[in-house]
Amino acid sequence: MMNFKKTLIALFAIIAIGGTAMAQNALNLKALEDKIASLDQKNDAFNFYINLQNSANTYFNSDDYEGIDFKTNQLRLEMRGEIVKGVRYRVRQRMNRGTTAENLDNLSTATDIASISIDLAKNFTVTGGKQCTAFGGYEFDLNPIDVYQFSDMVDNITCFLTGVDFAYQMDDQQFRFQIVNSRNSSLSDEYKTANNVESSKNALGYTLNWNGNLFDGIVQTRWSYSLFQETKEMSTNLIALGTQVKLGKKAQIQFDWMNSNEDIDTKGIVSGMINNGMSATDVVYNSLIAKIDYRLNKKFNMFVKGMYETATNDGNKDENLDDEFRKSYAYMAGVEFHPIADDLKVFFTYTGRFFDYESSITENLGIQDQHTNRLSLGLIYRLKMY
Repeated sequence: MMNFKKTLIALFAIIAIGGTAMAQNALNLKALEDKIASLDQKNDAFNFYINLQNSANTYFNSDDYEGIDFKTNQLRLEMRGEIVKGVRYRVRQRMNRGTTAENLDNLSTATDIASISIDLAKNFTVTGGKQCTAFGGYEFDLNPIDVYQFSDMVDNITCFLTGVDFAYQMDDQQFRFQIVNSRNSSLSDEYKTANNVESSKNALGYTLNWNGNLFDGIVQTRWSYSLFQETKEMSTNLIALGTQVKLGKKAQIQFDWMNSNEDIDTKGIVSGMINNGMSATDVVYNSLIAKIDYRLNKKFNMFVKGMYETATNDGNKDENLDDEFRKSYAYMAGVEFHPIADDLKVFFTYTGRFFDYESSITENLGIQDQHTNRLSLGLIYRLKMY
């Protein structure tokens, strides 16, 4: 185990300074692959994983060079296992987030998942505890370490909540109904409003989810509809439709559309632009995402990704401001190298983002359009350590 840890440390150090070719020469990748393969499941009751994404990043604002840094973008430790047949647990903890417990669910936002799943029948499972909300969309469905740039919508959504989930598997189709708290903390901590807003006695979120598999797996779906009761009279309606289409044996394309119609601003993007310390009301967010992957061979994958998003404030009371607040665009391209397995990869990506604010916003709020660019070289692994 010590030699394995030293090998991983050496691999990361070499990749972090950009020496991909040097890494192949300096390390015996076959020996590393054999070592990882030897970590077979020794005990169904306990399995331990490290989820990490590290990168060296170079930043540009328009044409101006802004600097370079090394960053741990994701570090999540995960434990999972099957205690007895049909009873499973899962715990996942973020290591780069504060651990102060929230006053509603008594868990910190660093705790992604702390749940128990029980198979009540062959095709029916109930999960209780803190869990990932069953929103649709392929970007949302991915392990966070595999996402190089989240959309505005997913980046600002509260998705790890405490509740109960009912999942029914019917052949290749999965249907889920989930009930969770609508937030992690109290109403007063979550939102700031000019008027007295009464908290709901049933501040819950309800999600219907369909994970589909059609035409022998050529078309797959991650579709959902959610209703979240934020206050006694304010709610959020969220639709998330993710569809994946396989284009032969080597390529696939994913489309995500998310629409969030919010009586009170749960994402905080519009509220942050107004910058008066109050939560905006009657906000609408839209997000369109498309991603194409092309697997050259077992070692190399290429992808391109584009995003278009809007933020609208229909509840705006300022006559000097248009309801349309912001449009944002993102475009990405990247190459992934898998030296030994899909769970360990080196990546090189370019990410461009453009934030286009309406003229009334730039004139009255002093917010300027932004055009940022980022080059990243890094390492991702999800390795089973036990």
